[in-house]
Amino acid sequence: MTVKEFLLKYRQSAELIDGEMYLAEFLDEMKKGLNGKSSLAMIPTYLYESRPSAESAGKRAIVIDAGGTNFRSAVGYFTPEGKAVFENEQKTYMPATNGRLSKEEFYGSIAQNIKRLVAKGGDIGFCFSYPVEMQSSGDGNITSFTKAVDAPEAVGTPVGKCTLEAVKKFDGKDRKIVILNDTVAALLGGLASVKKEYSAYVGYIFGTGTNICYSELTENVLKAEGLPAGKKLLINTECGNFNKFPQGIVDKEVADGTEDGSRQLFEKMTSGKYLATLVYKTFLNAVKDGVLSSAPESEFELKDVSEFLAGEKGMLYGSFENEADRRNAEEICRAYVDRSAKLGAIANAAAVLASSRTGGKPVAIFAEGTTFEKLHGYRQAFEKYLSGMLAPRGIGFEIIRCKESNLKGCLTAILTL
Repeated sequence: MTVKEFLLKYRQSAELIDGEMYLAEFLDEMKKGLNGKSSLAMIPTYLYESRPSAESAGKRAIVIDAGGTNFRSAVGYFTPEGKAVFENEQKTYMPATNGRLSKEEFYGSIAQNIKRLVAKGGDIGFCFSYPVEMQSSGDGNITSFTKAVDAPEAVGTPVGKCTLEAVKKFDGKDRKIVILNDTVAALLGGLASVKKEYSAYVGYIFGTGTNICYSELTENVLKAEGLPAGKKLLINTECGNFNKFPQGIVDKEVADGTEDGSRQLFEKMTSGKYLATLVYKTFLNAVKDGVLSSAPESEFELKDVSEFLAGEKGMLYGSFENEADRRNAEEICRAYVDRSAKLGAIANAAAVLASSRTGGKPVAIFAEGTTFEKLHGYRQAFEKYLSGMLAPRGIGFEIIRCKESNLKGCLTAILTL
């Protein structure tokens, strides 16, 4: 049995995914999510596609980037030329990642982390990369925690309001705050970084997880009431939960082994958190089917897969006894990168087609995430598939990487609120 035949048998091949068919499925789920319920949450952020105005130049704000195990904070401002400047930047541990905190302790810890900034900055832009239910005020209620944050009493609370209450104890000052996630921050931070005009803008995260943000005309967001007409509202798609892509045998095995087996199915087929596990379990099945004579004795990391594909003689290279096994293992790894790129391209193509595009200029895709940046072969395959879907429609695109996009996004959000 060839590797190709083996992957088709286990339904793990990109060949089984009809790009145009699933592009249509994705667009349909997006529309359903804007109107009510679908596998895509399509969260209105109550932030709009905008850049900082000239009048906001020099106005200092506190910016916070909280996600994973890291908590970054600084005071930021834009120069009259539009350059973002960050001062007194600090990185520390995310509160409640080193032990359980009560609600008061959680918000008190956030306030302590930015206490040094309160005399130097005013309002707060807060990139909070955990699930929240957004409010029209720019605040958001925490719906759950991920990434080892242990603060159950904070679930259900408005993160912005509670942060302001904790910070106010230091100086008694009233402030505004806006909450956004990393995908929204990527889009706004990208907008603040580029001077060139594009027909539309997409924020794309492909790291431990995956998500997309794009702008939608307000009149199309039927589930949100009272929106101003004719404006471009940023939508957080929460696309990792898309559930229409066809799962293979190994996909189901991996998903069923998670606590929320029926959720985040797209993410579990493609993102950095799961790809190495998918490859490992596929290796085990390949041994059973005689495609490989042996497999690594234990699970490995995605960086090991990337090194292997790059031709480096690292951990995976040494796990196989002969060249035939190495070639077949490499083909399996490459197939997963290729399939992930195809799925990511479908989701991005849908966001581009749904965007409130203007003119015939290309679309800007602000791509962020360690997996996008470091997974060998991903970007090349992603661009190939995305071009295959957009070029026949006369749409060009440019992939743009921006420095400090999360902090720039926070700063843009609070200055344009």
